[in-house]
Amino acid sequence: MRSTFKLLYFVKRNAVKKNGNAPIIARITIDQVVAQFNTKLEINPAHWSVKLGKASGRTAEAVHINSMPESIHSTVPQQD
Repeated sequence: MRSTFKLLYFVKRNAVKKNGNAPIIARITIDQVVAQFNTKLEINPAHWSVKLGKASGRTAEAVHINSMPESIHSTVPQQD
């Protein structure tokens, strides 16, 4: 039996803080079992690409934010 694994990042737009930023949430799905956790990262929702699941642009903030989920993704064990 083959198992499924997905890792998705999204901005929790309904939890925008006073500074205008919203938290970035990670969702892991394994065989239709879902777990979510806060990545402790924040971004202005206008700078988030929903389609790509990462920050848009080449600003220092976008590069930093995009590098953090990639490091989280690399620490999750991958199954062949």
